[in-house]
Amino acid sequence: MLHFIGQVNEGAELIRRNLERTAQMLDDFGHMAVDQASAQRRPFDLAVVVEEVLHSLRPSLKRKPQRIVVDVAPGIAMDSQPGPLGQIIINLVNNAYLHAFDGKPDGVLTISARSDGDAVELRFVDNGVGMGPEQLTKLFEPFFSTKIGGGGTGLGMSIVKNLVVEKLQGRIAVESTLGQGSCFAITLPRVLLGNVG
Repeated sequence: MLHFIGQVNEGAELIRRNLERTAQMLDDFGHMAVDQASAQRRPFDLAVVVEEVLHSLRPSLKRKPQRIVVDVAPGIAMDSQPGPLGQIIINLVNNAYLHAFDGKPDGVLTISARSDGDAVELRFVDNGVGMGPEQLTKLFEPFFSTKIGGGGTGLGMSIVKNLVVEKLQGRIAVESTLGQGSCFAITLPRVLLGNVG
C-alpha cells in the first residue's frame, strides 16, 4: 500500500511539473502571437523575447539531435517591434535546422547578443555545412533555395532581410565557409526612430 501511495505521489508530481511547463509555454506562445499579429512597438527585454520565441519552437525541435545555445544577457532593453524580431529568430533557427545541419547530427546554433551604446548586435552562429560564394551572393534573393521541393520555399532569408531593414531599421551581414558553418550578424537600434508601422 505504501509503495502504491508513493507511486501515486510521484505521478502527481510529474503531472504538476508538466502542467507548469505547459502553462509557461502557452503564456510564451500567447505573447509571441500577439506581438507577431500586431507588429506593435513596445519596450521589452531582448533576452525575454528570445527565450519566448525559442520556447515556442521547442516542441518541433526536441526530437532533433542538434541543439541551440543561448548567450543573451538579461537587461538589454529595447523599444522596438518584438513581433518582427520573433519572425527573424524563427526563420534563422529553421534555416539552420533545414540547411546548415543537413546530415550533421552534432550541429550547434549559438544565439548571442551584445549591446553597443544605442545598438544591439544579435549573432546566429552555426557549425553547419556552410555556404560557398555563389550561395552567399544569392542568399537574400526571393525564391532562392537549395531545398526547393525538399522543405524550403526560398523566401526565408528574403523575409529576414526585409524585416531587419524595413521594419527594424537594422542591417544584416553573413559570413560563411563551406564545411565550417555560417554567422548571421544583425545590428539593430535599441530604440526605433519615429513611428514605424
